[in-house]
Amino acid sequence: MRFEVSRVMDTIEQRLTTDVTLAQAVVDLAEVARFVALDGGRPINLLRLGMVVDALSRYLIDAGAMLYPVAGREVLSEAALTSKERMVLGRWADDGLIEVTPVVADRPVEIADFTGLPLIVVRDVPQFATRFPWLVDSPERVLRLVPRAGGAVLTPGGEPPPPNDGKERLVVVGKATLPIIPPEPDSASASTKAATNVETTAEGAAAAEPAADTGAEPVDKPAEPADETKPAAAAAEPEPPKGGQPDGLQSFTARGAQRFGRTRVVRRRFTRAEPSGVGAALMAREWQCGEPDCPAFGRFRRIGQPVPRMRAGVPACPRHGEAVKDVGPRPAAFAVAIVVEDLARRRFVVSQDHPIVVGREPADPDDVSVGAWLHEAAAAWIAKEHVKLAVDGGKLVVTDTSDNGTVIWKRSAPDIKEETERLYRKSYRLDGWDSVELYTGVELVVGDHRLQTIVGSEPASVLLDAPTVALRLVD
Repeated sequence: MRFEVSRVMDTIEQRLTTDVTLAQAVVDLAEVARFVALDGGRPINLLRLGMVVDALSRYLIDAGAMLYPVAGREVLSEAALTSKERMVLGRWADDGLIEVTPVVADRPVEIADFTGLPLIVVRDVPQFATRFPWLVDSPERVLRLVPRAGGAVLTPGGEPPPPNDGKERLVVVGKATLPIIPPEPDSASASTKAATNVETTAEGAAAAEPAADTGAEPVDKPAEPADETKPAAAAAEPEPPKGGQPDGLQSFTARGAQRFGRTRVVRRRFTRAEPSGVGAALMAREWQCGEPDCPAFGRFRRIGQPVPRMRAGVPACPRHGEAVKDVGPRPAAFAVAIVVEDLARRRFVVSQDHPIVVGREPADPDDVSVGAWLHEAAAAWIAKEHVKLAVDGGKLVVTDTSDNGTVIWKRSAPDIKEETERLYRKSYRLDGWDSVELYTGVELVVGDHRLQTIVGSEPASVLLDAPTVALRLVD
């Protein structure tokens, strides 16, 4: 059992960060660890933080959702925690994966205000509304943690908690056919790839998990059936782009012929607001604490920084309480998501100081591998080191380093694939909603630019190996 607990703690650890570029929500760690209603177990249990990670993943439909936890110093030595939990908390604090502060108070709300991140709460926090009016004016920025069937869900503020009546919501079961477009015999060397903007055709409705699992509302009406008078391939096949088709196009478009999955339409899904004026100014600078070993603002920190705490108008270290020193502009950085079969699987940061190589199996452990999500054909196509992502002039630049090339989907808005460009040993500066396709169904998407309609499996729980999570039976 000790090894199972270690595994689940390690899994939770991979989803924690205090890097404001990477984080997707902020939470008071001790508050959720003491939220007994989640599982009816011990008075304080660190595994409940994993329930929050799961709830955030379902709410965002993101299997790599990252959480920014804030902990009071007293919880590090909480006697009710197990020795294993105290050891893990100490490691997380030393590695800068959680923010430790003498008194939590309004610190999670302050972080949410400075960064625009949603705030996860167990109960309302009206006592802070005077300093942060958006708690009342923009309740959707507050995500309430609600127990449900042995787990937890997130409900945007201002909405009633989801009913636990055992009813299941309807989703659309879709089938999409990816057309095979042969290359034109007289085309020049490839510079573009045929668009495969696949629309999901509804074939019926089926029952699925409870409606609140993703923060989405039930689908009001079934999708319109496809026109049976048209051939299926003709209905799904767009006009090919100008300039002919690149060599090896079938390797992108012919994979597997058909994709089946459940379609979830997400209507209200708050992801991030604009940072406050003070927050934008703080995040534009690099800060340094007087303590050289400070996990938050020390000189040896390896990941992106959090935001300082404001004390009487002076930026201060949240852990040590001392004023922090402005050491210059913060290098530009971008969060990037690996999206496989329309589901985000992992997030990572590309900064001006730290370019990242993405491929099937990069040699450097600090680079990013997509090998775990590839089937045989995709693994054969994607190189060990397929693309390099770097920041140049405040923009994210992708450089193809593979033998088979990379496709850029140019988008001016989500769900609109307007134009493509094929990269072969050259670079491209990403803009707007552009995405990088390594192989059909394997994309790199910038920031929180996600499609609104998701087809595929739902995020797996980080608590799969947890032996001590109590499941509450629903009457």
